[in-house]
This record gives sequence, C-alpha cells and structure tokens, in this order.
Amino acid sequence: MTALNANPRVRLVLALGLLVAAAGVLTQYLVGVPGFPTIPPGPIILGIGGILVLALPRSRWVLIVGTLAALFVTVGGLVEGSVWGRLGDPGQFDVWIGVVGQWLGQLIALVAGVIGIRQAYSRTPRATAARH
Repeated sequence: MTALNANPRVRLVLALGLLVAAAGVLTQYLVGVPGFPTIPPGPIILGIGGILVLALPRSRWVLIVGTLAALFVTVGGLVEGSVWGRLGDPGQFDVWIGVVGQWLGQLIALVAGVIGIRQAYSRTPRATAARH
C-alpha cells in the first residue's frame, strides 16, 4: 500500500456504508413513508456511490464521490427534517429500521470517506521504516 492509495478496508467500509444507507432509504420508500417522490433519488445516489467505490479500487477520486454522495443525502435529510419524528418512533418498526439503517450507513460512510480521502491524498507515507 502506498501513500497514494487508501487502505482497501477503508474503501470497503465506505462502500458498505453507502449501500446500507441506500437500503435504509429504499426500505422507507417501500413501506410507504409519506413524502417520498415517485422515484426517490437517495437510494440511487447512495447506491451508485457505493458501486463506484467497489468497482474502481485504484482510483482516488472515487473516494471523494462516495463521500459527497453520503454528505449530499445527509444534508438533504437534515434540511427536510422529518427524520427526527421517524427516528423517535420505534413503534413503527419497519419505518424506524429504515431510518436507523440509512443514518447509520451515512455516518459510517462519512467517517470512512474522510479517512480514505486523507490516506489517499496524504503526501507522507503512513508506514515508516524502523530507525536505527
């Protein structure tokens, strides 16, 4: 592993976080949460981001795309604001599990994305030889 590439495990965590978040949004859509558009963009954005991260393991730029996908959906969800009501009502388990999956996946993707970008664009090697 060189300083020009992120740890493959970090990439995998980023991709899985994006895919879990996409599944969470899709779950909310499928169980009929009101207010979703006919074709919700969240699962598409997150899913494509996750697939790109997995499909292009040697590209650094894809880490930025995956992180921006998670950030875009996160900001959109916070601005829209109805997440708090769904998150605070575990009595509707199907909706609640979708929200938890979405936000947990987005959080994991954001953290892994920032770590991956930092690793991939670092100018100093992460591992140094033992000093004599």
